[in-house]
Amino acid sequence: MSTMRQQEQEDALALLNRLVETDTQNPPGRESRLADFLTGFLQGTHAVLQRIPCSETGRDSLVAHLPGTGEKRPLILCGHMDTVPSGDEAAWSVSPLVLTIRDGRAYGRGTSDMKSGLAAIAYAFREAARRDDLPQGDIYLAATADEEAGGLGAAAMSAQLPLSTGVVYIAEPTDNAIGISAKGTLWLKVRLQGRTAHGAYPERGINAIAMAYELHQRLAAFCAAHEDPLLGASTCTLTGIQGGVKANMVADTCTLTLDIRTTPDLRNDEVLEEARRIAGTLREGHPGLQLAFKVQNNRAAVQVAPSSLEVQALARVIAAETGREPQQKGIRFFSDASIFVRTNPAVPCVQFGPGREDHAHIVDEYVELSSYFSSIICYNKLLASYFR
Repeated sequence: MSTMRQQEQEDALALLNRLVETDTQNPPGRESRLADFLTGFLQGTHAVLQRIPCSETGRDSLVAHLPGTGEKRPLILCGHMDTVPSGDEAAWSVSPLVLTIRDGRAYGRGTSDMKSGLAAIAYAFREAARRDDLPQGDIYLAATADEEAGGLGAAAMSAQLPLSTGVVYIAEPTDNAIGISAKGTLWLKVRLQGRTAHGAYPERGINAIAMAYELHQRLAAFCAAHEDPLLGASTCTLTGIQGGVKANMVADTCTLTLDIRTTPDLRNDEVLEEARRIAGTLREGHPGLQLAFKVQNNRAAVQVAPSSLEVQALARVIAAETGREPQQKGIRFFSDASIFVRTNPAVPCVQFGPGREDHAHIVDEYVELSSYFSSIICYNKLLASYFR
């Protein structure tokens, strides 16, 4: 089992501090400022740096490329620069934009999701890029913008990365377990138009709220029939509903929002097709009812075989670092992997990083220092395996 020297730990904490204190809460993101810092952080190495703008100003992503000999497939380390908002800062016991070390933990917005992961891969990448010998395969560091929303950064840089031949390791918070699968995400906004009537004569109207409820119940049952041993069942959660005018009037309009999380055996387009089929049956039973669907987020599920070379290479590194076989797990939240597989469905995307998902997006977010340091060691060893 390896350990980081005191100076290395201090350097790693200084890096994490800079990442946390650079405000990239999304919205609005403003990740270009963090891309500026990482550009300076990698100056003086053998890496070739490229800024990747996205459709919104001030939201550059960064790709750093360390050329290799081509004997091994390209290795891509990915981490996002944005965080969710801090919310009510008065509820925090620490300042969310100042790294606070307490009782073996580092507190601050993004420490778990995922500035500790980004710091870990940036630290390891710089160590590799300082070497004078060439790696056996190209190594990339991809720091993306807008992962917490629409994935604009990953989408913009996909064409700049060798996704068709490479392997991607994403430093999302897995508590240093190996994430081999992740649920897909489909956000639907549905508007229903029925017919109003006096509340004393509901049979004369078409209750849009009741139809919305029926749609949700049927679609949720369809999703629940698809289950994965690591991820559990697909889910369809009603996260927003608006409708009705007055207590004694049948609601003629209703708008609902659905957050659908799919397992790898259920494609998002199949869910949308089923939603439209259900809508058709509701219209048949209630002539005059209208339903309109709008897709607000569409991210595919991701899966890589436990026995794949990419998973096993990481497993050996973790076992050497910890002295035990690493856990393999499924990830319920989405990541940039769901963007990369849009254009390259076969690209292996493995998730591994410090922090825990239940410590992310919360007041007093934190990462265990031991988890952070261990992930740096593991990524150092993974990149070292690309050198002779």
